[in-house]
Amino acid sequence: MTLASYITSLRVILILPIMYFSYFDLLLSDLFALTLFLIAGLTDYLDGYVARKSNTESPLGAVLDLLADKLLVCLILVWLAYLDKSLMLVSLVLIILMRELVISSLRQYIVERSESNKLSVSYAGKSKTTAQIVAISFLLIAPHFGVYFYYLAMSVLVIATYLSLSSLYGYIKLWKKILD
Repeated sequence: MTLASYITSLRVILILPIMYFSYFDLLLSDLFALTLFLIAGLTDYLDGYVARKSNTESPLGAVLDLLADKLLVCLILVWLAYLDKSLMLVSLVLIILMRELVISSLRQYIVERSESNKLSVSYAGKSKTTAQIVAISFLLIAPHFGVYFYYLAMSVLVIATYLSLSSLYGYIKLWKKILD
């Protein structure tokens, strides 16, 4: 296993501690959960950088990176929806989860049909991930900063959801061209 793969694995390993520390609804505990989440988010950028610089990029590493991203974002969002129980938050999380399932299914279908794994991540997809990381970061600490901060966090999540749907549309258009 390469250094980049270990960094990717750290992103998955940090999911449970993030969930654990965010459970207690204490400022210090939530700040620690936020710190762990930010570290996990930074590994998303670091693993790719390390793989490129050390010339250890691989198809397996790309799949592990994609899986780690989806696990981190989706599991933490589901956890936050469980803790918050807001219908709006649950709705946004469900839209994001459905998008991830559709993208993963389409990606697998395209790879099988075209016998190629040249499915690059779009700018919209990268923007979506960044917005999701910001929204989750805000949601982790929102209970301690009042209702307006919570609204800000939800607004960022609405933007992330819009970017999720926008990137889904872009992928569908691109993949339709590939299959035609």
